[in-house]
Amino acid sequence: MKSFLLLSTLELSLGGLVFLLGFIILRENPSHRLNRTVAMMLFFGGLGAVLAALSFMASRTVSTSTSAGTAGLLESVSYLWEFFFPALFLFASIFPRERAFTRRMPDFGGWWTPGFGTMVFAAHTFHFVLMMVLLVWKPEFVLPRVGVLRYVASVAGVAGVFLRLFLLVHQSLFSLVNLGFGLAAIALLFDSLRRTTVPRLKRQLGVIAVGLSACLACYSLATSIPQLLALRLGPGLRSGLTIAALTLGPGSIAYAIVRHKFLDARLLARRGILYALASAALVGLYLAVLQPLNKMLGAVPGVDPRVFGPVFLVMALALFQPAIARLEELLDHVLLKDPADYRNVLRQLGRELQTTIDLEQLLGRTARTLSEALLLRSVHVVALTPGRPVAFAGSGTPLSDDVLGRVAEMLPRVIEHADGFRLSESADLTADERALLTGSLGIELLVPLRWHDDLLGAILLGHKLTETRFSSEDVALLTTLAGQVAVSLQNALLLRDRVAVARFEEELNLARQIQRTSLLSEFPAIPRCDVHALYIPSRQVGGDFYDVVPAGDGSFLIAIADVSGKGMPAALLSSMLQASLRTQSGGARSLATILKNINSLLYQSTAIHQFATFFLARVDGESLRLTFSNAGHNWPVVMRPNGDRTFLERGGTVLGILESVEFEEAQVALGPGDLVVLYTDGITEAMNGRGEMFGEQRLCEAVEAMPRGVSAREVADRLHRALREFLDGREPQDDLTLLVLRVTERVAAERAVVLAPEAVAAR
Repeated sequence: MKSFLLLSTLELSLGGLVFLLGFIILRENPSHRLNRTVAMMLFFGGLGAVLAALSFMASRTVSTSTSAGTAGLLESVSYLWEFFFPALFLFASIFPRERAFTRRMPDFGGWWTPGFGTMVFAAHTFHFVLMMVLLVWKPEFVLPRVGVLRYVASVAGVAGVFLRLFLLVHQSLFSLVNLGFGLAAIALLFDSLRRTTVPRLKRQLGVIAVGLSACLACYSLATSIPQLLALRLGPGLRSGLTIAALTLGPGSIAYAIVRHKFLDARLLARRGILYALASAALVGLYLAVLQPLNKMLGAVPGVDPRVFGPVFLVMALALFQPAIARLEELLDHVLLKDPADYRNVLRQLGRELQTTIDLEQLLGRTARTLSEALLLRSVHVVALTPGRPVAFAGSGTPLSDDVLGRVAEMLPRVIEHADGFRLSESADLTADERALLTGSLGIELLVPLRWHDDLLGAILLGHKLTETRFSSEDVALLTTLAGQVAVSLQNALLLRDRVAVARFEEELNLARQIQRTSLLSEFPAIPRCDVHALYIPSRQVGGDFYDVVPAGDGSFLIAIADVSGKGMPAALLSSMLQASLRTQSGGARSLATILKNINSLLYQSTAIHQFATFFLARVDGESLRLTFSNAGHNWPVVMRPNGDRTFLERGGTVLGILESVEFEEAQVALGPGDLVVLYTDGITEAMNGRGEMFGEQRLCEAVEAMPRGVSAREVADRLHRALREFLDGREPQDDLTLLVLRVTERVAAERAVVLAPEAVAAR
């Protein structure tokens, strides 16, 4: 009798816990098909346990007509628990992904197409209805042998025999249908386990597949197989197998929920399961201890054990409260603190991102971790970096440049003030934007990345593999994580900018060193001439250059040029022009030919917006005759001791604009005391605070005001001081380049200026 009560109590308790677990799962997300299916599977499984326990207890009561009727009713209603098998098959067909065969349903003439669930439960629904009909009606076809009925009485009797035979076979062999559903469900679960590559989903499937397989085996041994083989199990064995089935099947689901977040259960639901399990364990312990104590007290003469019942209950309540709290804490530490739990994964990610300063590593790690932790079909992390946006995909198809541009354009408007929202609930999207985000990209949730009031980017999360929606708990956790990602993203962007600036400065310093070595600080000796140059770039590297190159025939080439643009590109281009000049300086080429070759090189190797002005002159070391050609450069000026000025303007257009250009040459004779001043527009176009330019007139007046006989260096230095005084502390906006050639000795040849020299066609 004691074992009978214990087994019945355990069956009822476990059935109640299974009902509770099903209710928690259904309440968690009643609109989700998977939650409803799992809850239905647990309800039918728990119902089977409860009905089996009630039938067991009814069979042990005194045999009366009432108890016999109750037992018969319970036995018939107990067929309801067999719906557990189609529910199990339905669950295996839609988890983790809906199978293709669930969408191929027969069409009955176009007027009705049953759903997959309807087809799955059809056989068991017919079986249950039939069993309920047999409860109130026994098929007997006995007709009186009177009149014409005597001709059909025999046929009716045979029909009754066949009907009863059919019902007997149906009732006996329907267990094969249950086994078929169960085996098919287990095969589907293990097939899904084999196909799945997502770690957390694989762990969920592993736990559930093993647990439900053991549950099916115990259920089959307790019910289906004995019915199929006409075996009668003892009540104890049958109850033990049922208890094992209820422990293994629903227990595996509860374990998957608590440990691996099956069905995306919220933390409150998972704690509720833990609390229920802990409470059930302690109540069971209380009942197990109470029975021996009552027996011991009952053996004492004159002692009524019922008197001590309230005392034991008060003591249990006092002791169980801290025990339950401690047990729940222990289970919470073992199960909820799992490193694989997605909440812990996201928290760990937040801590790691605080020390991540590489932009690509930051975005890539965030996208991959979110995809694996939340089981997402697609996830993209978009950073609105200066220049162009950057995106990394944790799963799904990477964003193309066109799509990324459209997403980056709409993000500031769509999530201007929101902390994160579901696209299905947003009214701020246009039809095209909604089609792009929800249709093409499959995005369900947007979470912005903000640093103070600046939008740095967004996290775009697609649908979950489990087809569950993002809970409010998910959104809150993702919003917190987005704040940490935004801080790390801001740091990464600042670091990238600083690294880029440092790299740029390093490159500029290197280019400046190269440029300084290419610009002469000591000049070759030109007979009866003094040469000096001054170069001050507006940035660390400029596009101006000058050069004095021996030509090999006793003459010298003097050049000054101004390349369009500033910084590194202009410096590289000026270096190329200087190299081309020096390469051609050794031959007997004319100035026009040299300029034509440089123009062709510049036109063919640079963009259309890159050009250069170039002045090139040849000084004869014997006669001091200066031959020149000016390619669009500022006119150098020859200053005579008597105050005459000659501007050297003859030549052609700037270099690099046209492919085929002809340049002219002209000549001028130099005499003692003559100054030739070559300069760039950075000097003449330098502007003071009043908006006035320095100009050629001030330059000439500054030279004329100098004492006679000063060196070329002194002329350059005095011109620079005059320019600084004119600017009055204002920094020049362009490179300052100046080259001064001074004739120190009278020549025998008569000084003359060739104002209209013959044009020399470029060869």
